[in-house]
Amino acid sequence: MANVLVKLKIMPKSPEVNKEELKEKVKKVLEEQNVAVRGLFDEPLAFGLYTVYAVIEMEEREGGTEPIEEALAKIDDVESVETVEVSLA
Repeated sequence: MANVLVKLKIMPKSPEVNKEELKEKVKKVLEEQNVAVRGLFDEPLAFGLYTVYAVIEMEEREGGTEPIEEALAKIDDVESVETVEVSLA
């Protein structure tokens, strides 16, 4: 099976969520999912709200990114998780 690079968009519940703490929680969950974290950064949206992006490398597997998205969505401060890009590594 081939390795793929996946970019995930993680939306916090509110602008009050500490982005550095959220990134640490995201990194921990991703490591528990046995994927390699290649990048973790945030981008401002509007009115103090921001988005956290995670770039991960993983083997192609049944279910794709769905199990990873579900695990990230269980973080208390996360509103939503969406896969925005997938490409071959």
